[in-house]
Amino acid sequence: MLVRAGLPGPALNRPIPASWNEDLILGYGDLVWEFRLPSGREVRVIGEYQGAEFHSSDEQRAHDAIRRRRFERDGWVVIELWATDLATTQARWSAIRRFATELGVPESSLTLQDTDPHFFSRHAIDEAIARTTAGALGPLEPAP
Repeated sequence: MLVRAGLPGPALNRPIPASWNEDLILGYGDLVWEFRLPSGREVRVIGEYQGAEFHSSDEQRAHDAIRRRRFERDGWVVIELWATDLATTQARWSAIRRFATELGVPESSLTLQDTDPHFFSRHAIDEAIARTTAGALGPLEPAP
């Protein structure tokens, strides 16, 4: 949905190392953008999908809040997405605009009309194929 709207593609489930020690992982971001704009501004954005199944309990919400503060203290902007952010056209467009603002993408370049849900997104399928290919350990050997 975000890519169809005209935003750059994020890295998926990427580890976020601490800026002061690359060996220290602060956590993993669901959607991660890290780049420098032509203006010189550094963009560091994490999109987190907070599914009700895993993020509704008080305990999990407290854990998520601590994790979010850890990212933010290290200079990341964290944008949480809930099902309600995707439920209607206006909610989707509002969420996309939040990301566009943080990513330095002008609203005039967005294609909001292309963000209706797709059961099978071509982009998602391509990403899944790329992850599978990148994760392969090499050519399969025939069984002995």
